[in-house]
Amino acid sequence: MLKKRLFQICVELTNGEMSSKAIQKLTKSSASRLLIQPFIKTYGINTYEILKDVSEFKNLNEFFIRKIHPNLRPIEEEKDAIISPTDGLISEIGNIDEESCFIIKGQEYSVKTLLADKNRAKSLAGGTYMVVYLSPKNYHRIHMPTSSIKIEEYALGKYSYPVNKLGLELGDNVLSYNYRKVYRITSDKFNYDLVAVGAQNVNSIISTYDKENLAKGDELGYFEFGSTVVLLFPKNTVDFFDLEKPLEIKMGKKIGSIK
Repeated sequence: MLKKRLFQICVELTNGEMSSKAIQKLTKSSASRLLIQPFIKTYGINTYEILKDVSEFKNLNEFFIRKIHPNLRPIEEEKDAIISPTDGLISEIGNIDEESCFIIKGQEYSVKTLLADKNRAKSLAGGTYMVVYLSPKNYHRIHMPTSSIKIEEYALGKYSYPVNKLGLELGDNVLSYNYRKVYRITSDKFNYDLVAVGAQNVNSIISTYDKENLAKGDELGYFEFGSTVVLLFPKNTVDFFDLEKPLEIKMGKKIGSIK
């Protein structure tokens, strides 16, 4: 389709290593402090939530990865509850078919390609997935959906298409080819995957945890600009609510239960 190919060409022309480095350099420069207030105004960011005063941020990147008051994101205490790992929009919930594939915005995604692990893909056949999209206005730190006893991580991909409605519809398997970090989380009952997917141009995903046995709600890492989280659970392990999508969600809110 011509429209799709033109979109891909435009993204690829503006998404190279040089342009990404230039944007990262800008957002981490002291001059980018001047962009913080326009950023707040443009995206309607609630500054009341922020842990420190806006004037204390040295650059736009530092503001983007801001922390918020913990009491404003209470963690669901129910023992078997699974919580949203981020603020954002739950855009998709569905089943992973027996061929280890799932559909988002009319595009079929292969778990094998997403994780670069065919054996893991087989083990997730018949399971459940959820996609949480973070817009620029959102709090961009990632937290644990459950407690863990072990965490393994690895990075994949290079370029990053926009992970929004247009990017998902016109990009070529965006989630499977964008830069992403896969966290394989082992809880006391099963293991599952949390895939943090970078977005166009600035796609750093920084891990912050310093131990493997984390509690539900503990910080796992953060995005530096633009992002999506994909959760992949094995068959017969979780029950997600019958949510009306898309749904705005806050980190710490219950999204399902461990069976």
